[in-house]
Amino acid sequence: MLGFSYGEIFLSLGATAALIGPKDLPIICRTAGRLAGRAIGCVQLARGQFDTVMQQSQARRVHKELQDTMAQLDAIHHEIRSVSIINAGPLTRRLVDNPDQTSISDAIIYMICFGIWIIE
Repeated sequence: MLGFSYGEIFLSLGATAALIGPKDLPIICRTAGRLAGRAIGCVQLARGQFDTVMQQSQARRVHKELQDTMAQLDAIHHEIRSVSIINAGPLTRRLVDNPDQTSISDAIIYMICFGIWIIE
């Protein structure tokens, strides 16, 4: 606590009370309490603003990482689509050539059985 011991603090408070007198002591203590409260409020406000800035910075970083990951997934998706269209097997041809005729349940069963995931 700034290099002061409790004994030194009590000694200085006692000397101050003796010099000021009992009449003005409550007024000075009240003023000191208000100033301390304002100082604590300013520190809490600054800490809150700092935390907000750090959270926004972290949110921006996470958002950028998500965008990069989505771009990578999109590139992988296009690469898989191009490979599956070029080397289309009998089941892939059915999904690619006639997307309107296949039902969603057929496509899901196909993806689960053969481990192919089509991202759209």
